[in-house]
Amino acid sequence: MISSILKVIPLLVFNLIISHTVNAKTVEQKELNFPIKTEELFKEEIHYFFTTISPRKLVVTYPEIFDLDSLSLIQESNVTLLLSKTVSIASKPVSFFEEEQMNDKDFVAKIMGDQKVQEVSPKVFMVTIPGDKPLKYRMQTYFDADDLSTLPNSKVIRAVGAAKKLDVISQGASTIMFKEMSRFNREITGAVTVSSYVPLKENKTLIISYSLWAIKNPVKDKKALKENFIQEIEVVNKVIDNYK
Repeated sequence: MISSILKVIPLLVFNLIISHTVNAKTVEQKELNFPIKTEELFKEEIHYFFTTISPRKLVVTYPEIFDLDSLSLIQESNVTLLLSKTVSIASKPVSFFEEEQMNDKDFVAKIMGDQKVQEVSPKVFMVTIPGDKPLKYRMQTYFDADDLSTLPNSKVIRAVGAAKKLDVISQGASTIMFKEMSRFNREITGAVTVSSYVPLKENKTLIISYSLWAIKNPVKDKKALKENFIQEIEVVNKVIDNYK
């Protein structure tokens, strides 16, 4: 139903082909720390910030992101960083986003589209994006109510703490999920994402997500990359809302 492709940066895990109608309206924001306007989000809008940037410039321009980088991606040489923030409202109760659901293999596979997902241990998956030259990587998730409490002084704890500081409303999150993507066999150095799930109403949850990707190859077509990113966030939002 959903196929992962990327023409600009081969198989970046961003691009999805939409085979069903997407009703959400994506609205670009000019600053990373844009205000969260729930009245607009309730109108099925998705607000996002997206940029490509060098590690050196990111440290200067967005120093608040530094602690999200548990994989030390910013310290890599000869990479381009993709930094994004998305905010949306899901038509699901906040209990839907608890650890058991978010690590359920069927749910993970649905979100990942045509990527092949193999669970190798609790909260750890090996993912393969099919193609002439398959792209493989390791994905591990952490939750603030579980793993983080058992990892004192870890980079993951600092990352979740940083997420709570980036958006004050995240301090009211029922769950914060931190995800590391690593051990890519080509093109990508690694990636981290952090998502905060904040209850709004009985069946409405505010989702605030940040992601940071390190790409080995130069970005040749930034416009197409941005379009791919927008396409993905629209589809993922729809998949979550429709998941039973």
